Amino acid sequence: MDLQRKGLSVPLVLASESSFLPHLNLYGFRNFQSLGVEPVDHDVLKQPPRNVKEPMITMHLIGNVILSASIIIAGTLYVFVKEMSDNLVTPRDTTMTFTCFVFFDMFNALSCRSSLKSVFTIGLFTNRAFLVAVSLSIVGQLMVIYVPMLQAVFLTEALTLHDLLFLAALTSTVFVASEVKKFIERWMRRRRPPLYSTFDDQNIV
Repeated sequence: MDLQRKGLSVPLVLASESSFLPHLNLYGFRNFQSLGVEPVDHDVLKQPPRNVKEPMITMHLIGNVILSASIIIAGTLYVFVKEMSDNLVTPRDTTMTFTCFVFFDMFNALSCRSSLKSVFTIGLFTNRAFLVAVSLSIVGQLMVIYVPMLQAVFLTEALTLHDLLFLAALTSTVFVASEVKKFIERWMRRRRPPLYSTFDDQNIV
């Protein structure tokens, strides 16, 4: 289906997959909701109090959002353009594109478990609710791809193991980029001199 019949030359690739949106939103909601039960980080007690004048949405947070969003958009568009090289919209094209988006969502949620610490430091298996949410999301996506009845509903096509490995490798880049960014930020914090001296340092007789 495309818009050429209406005088436009842009293919309407997303129209046939509008039924994907409900389960995509459910996946994202389930994953990020599970982050609300992330185990308490005891190192937060070692940090100085937050400046009350500092906004809740900081430049650091905005930078993280822009970084992850840029990678997700670029990666998803890359898959879309790659699959649309024949200028024909097929179930495989849309399946690859939306599976790419879902996998990006999984890895992005994993990187969001901590804004500074590495996931490998806090532990991959310390948040059981998150593991259950991600597992259910992956199982649901695979069912949409491989169960014939759901294929007919969502207009999907079975992907090969090579396709899945390719998508997993591509979408993991948002996680790798986040881990590298957090590593650099931790390194810079360790090299940064303290802004304030302690009371005892200032009053040594």
